[in-house]
Amino acid sequence: MISRRIIPTIKPLTKLQATSKWISLRSFSTTQHTPRHYSNAFKAANLGDNLSNFDLFATMTKPDNNIEMISKDSIVFTNLKVVKSPNPKGEPLGALLLHNQILEINLKDCKLSNRVVVTLDDKILDVVRMIHPKPELIVVGLGAKARMLSPESRDKFKDLGIKLEVGDTRNAVLNYDLLATERSPSLVGALIFPPNM
Repeated sequence: MISRRIIPTIKPLTKLQATSKWISLRSFSTTQHTPRHYSNAFKAANLGDNLSNFDLFATMTKPDNNIEMISKDSIVFTNLKVVKSPNPKGEPLGALLLHNQILEINLKDCKLSNRVVVTLDDKILDVVRMIHPKPELIVVGLGAKARMLSPESRDKFKDLGIKLEVGDTRNAVLNYDLLATERSPSLVGALIFPPNM
């Protein structure tokens, strides 16, 4: 005689149980079969091409005084003008960029205190005073190291209604190029000290 305990009773699976059992078996399948709902119509996107479609600054016109490169002793502009420092007399030269113009400025009268604080010469500020309309912002690059602009120089720009962004030359150049391309060059100016200063 066979005991009832040994023979299990087989119950039919409900539709939900059958589906979930099939899904769980199918999810962990080890076969290399590709499911039918994937087709060759969808291919991996070329990320570089897609991102270039959204590059807003690629199609915008760059200002004439856009900085192409900074070398160890020169500032090279897109129009191939070069400001090289020092000049033949040994005086440091910088660039003042206002309204699509490149002005070469002599920095011999600028003072450096404690190798950190820079006081600008009044002649530079006189040029900025004569410009109309004045830029809203001037990006200042103070050489190879990050330095501070003296409170007197900052106050003179503040009296003219001009905001300042101060940093080292390399970062100031990058910021200026972006801001001058994004906005009108008449709204943004730059005072760039040579990278070897």
